[in-house]
Amino acid sequence: MYYLNLVKEQAKLSFMSLAIYRANFVLMLMQSILNTTLGILCVEFIYIHVDSIAGWSQNEMIILYCTSMIVNQIYRGLINPNHLRFIESISSGSFDRMLIKPVSIIFQINTGSIDYSSLLSLIAPIIVLILKIGALDISISGLNVILFLAFLANAVILLTSFMMLLYSLAFKHIKVYGLTGIYFILMSMSEKPKEIFSCKEIMYAFIMLIPSIPLAYVPASLLLNKGSIPDMIAAAVSGILFFLISISAIKKGIRNYTSASS
Repeated sequence: MYYLNLVKEQAKLSFMSLAIYRANFVLMLMQSILNTTLGILCVEFIYIHVDSIAGWSQNEMIILYCTSMIVNQIYRGLINPNHLRFIESISSGSFDRMLIKPVSIIFQINTGSIDYSSLLSLIAPIIVLILKIGALDISISGLNVILFLAFLANAVILLTSFMMLLYSLAFKHIKVYGLTGIYFILMSMSEKPKEIFSCKEIMYAFIMLIPSIPLAYVPASLLLNKGSIPDMIAAAVSGILFFLISISAIKKGIRNYTSASS
């Protein structure tokens, strides 16, 4: 309950900040919606020339893309602003104040500011996803939806843990802002179906090393009755492993952390 109350207060503060910079909010919202629209149009243009890609039809591929966008926007709305604040605090010395607060450091790293424009831009991919599901001649049960939501949550946790692991390198005085490029590569690869990887070793690398496949492919395939138990197990194991490894990396970094003021 204590942490829940903290989240509520953080949400209120972020909303107050939003009220001050309303023009910036509108611009960011328009940019997010435009990015979603352009991405969907790119898929539409590709399917003018082909009927399917790796066994995925046009509507299925758009559903996969929208799933990737949903994971992306949730991370950008709830987690990314706080990750950027975290790495900035290490170089500026304000991380010291985080250490003395009576709140879990992992909680502080991942919560705080909320980007409402990213959260509201979830509306576009969700609407398109629902419309494309309705256009498919398949039966989707309540179990499909539950599994989709469960592994969507797993994807957000996995993405958060992976980026937290990368940003833990900031404790070694490395300029980690350049590592955000890996984030964009990760999200770009998550829009692709697993079947395009003819080499199994590469496919496994995108599950356990650079975990792009579990981010969108697994939830989308479960929603479309294309999923499998091995895929579910691999995604869950990947999420758990990266979560534990990232926490360990943060704790190790804190032990080696030297205050910027010293």
